[in-house]
Parts: sequence; C-alpha cells; structure tokens
Amino acid sequence: MLVDLHMHSTFSDGRYTPTQLVQEAVAKGLKVIALTDHDSWNGIEEALAAAQGTGLRVLTGVELSTQYEKDSVHVLGYHVSTACQPLLERMNEMRHKREHRLFEMLAKLDSLGYHIEVDACDPKNRAVGRPHVAKALVAKGYFKTVQDVFDVLLHQGGPAYVPQPKMTPAEGVELIHKAGGIAVLAHPSELADMTLPERLLAEVPFDGLEVYHPSAATQEQQAHWLALAKERNLLVGGGSDFHAIPDRFPKTLGIWPVEYEDVKGVIEWK
Repeated sequence: MLVDLHMHSTFSDGRYTPTQLVQEAVAKGLKVIALTDHDSWNGIEEALAAAQGTGLRVLTGVELSTQYEKDSVHVLGYHVSTACQPLLERMNEMRHKREHRLFEMLAKLDSLGYHIEVDACDPKNRAVGRPHVAKALVAKGYFKTVQDVFDVLLHQGGPAYVPQPKMTPAEGVELIHKAGGIAVLAHPSELADMTLPERLLAEVPFDGLEVYHPSAATQEQQAHWLALAKERNLLVGGGSDFHAIPDRFPKTLGIWPVEYEDVKGVIEWK
C-alpha cells in the first residue's frame, strides 16, 4: 500500500490545488496523503472535501519554517488541530513577515535590472516565498528554469537573497504539540551540517524523523536515518515533497511513493 506524507499545494509554493493533489493521488493509487503546506493549513478543508468518497485518507499536516543557528530547519506537523489558535496566530505572523521579505527581494531584483511583479498574498492567504519570485522571473523570460533563478540570484547569500523570518525548532515543536499533533524533523539530508540532525534530536523533543525523502537518495542514507530514528525511539516519516514544479523532482505525484508499513507509526498515531 503506497502513501505520500509530504506535499505542497497552491496554499504555499505548490502548483496543484488541494483538489488536484487529491485527484492525482487517487489516480496514482495512493491510499494516504498528508498536505503539508509551508506555515499554512488553509488547504486542508478543501483536500478533505475532495477526498470524500474516494477511499483516500488525508492527514492534516503543516510544514513549519524554523531557524537553528545559521541553518534552515523544517518541522513537519501531523494530526494537528486547525482550531489551535496559538499555532494559527504564529503562522499568520510568519506569513505577514514573508510579505515584507518579498518586497525586499523585489527591490533587490529591480536594482539588478529584473523587473517583475508578485502578489504578496492572494485571497486564500497562501504563503509567499522564493519559488513564487523564481516562477515570475521565468515567466518574464529572464531565466529558463526555476533552478536557474535559485542558482544565480536566490540561493542563500545570492544577490537577491533576503533571509527568511523564522521561529526556532523548539518553538515549532512546542506549537505542534499544543495543536495536539506530532512533530517530525523534515528531510535531514538537506541540512548542510550532517551533525545537526543528531544535535537537534538531542535538544528538541521531536516525535519523529523523515527518513524517506528524495534528498536521501541512496539506501545508505536512508539506512543511516532509519538507524538514528530507531536509536532515539522516534516515529519514521516519509514523503516525496511534491510541488508539481516541472524542473524539480519529483515532476509528478506517485513516482516517489512510500510504503504504508514503513511510516504507519505516523499515520496510525492516536
């Protein structure tokens, strides 16, 4: 039985609506998905409605953007209650800070000769970030791909980069717990410092580790994170981190699935 516990919709930086994600998941034979938009759960209601009668189970999820020293650390939250006001208010605050960051990036781009417009926020309160800026630059013809934009302009330390406002991992985990959910350290293989996951797991009360993710591309990497999760008695998570961006792997949903049995602790929690 195949599942995918990490994906993004138009409510953050994905290109599919929650309804489209559900339709694609059903078409590809997935049995469980989790919508984990960045700092937003605004797409959950639509996803749950779209999944009714399909046999597909949708977990309520979110991916919080946090900062530890100089490293960007993402925290996945599963089974969170969308009625939790402290987490909702903090995510709304982060979203508004992202708007100010967007204006700073656009100003830098303008000074560099790249003239684009990006809506700060649409009526559905999506989280706006660098991918939206990159897509606008590609649409205007300045670059061929989103990755090209990141390589030239928007990478950390790049000429148009502006640091993202973030909370600490400890704050993110605490808020997820307040919302009645479980906190999973996302894609540890993406962290530049390979000692950081172990330090984070020792310092912050995470409930799980995302062992299965495209950034852990080899069996050796997956085995390493699986051993760490078992050593610390953590739940094992996994998902494709699907965004529906053509030049970002995976290009389509279902080509990087996870086995239910490998992540059932996250799915069946509670």
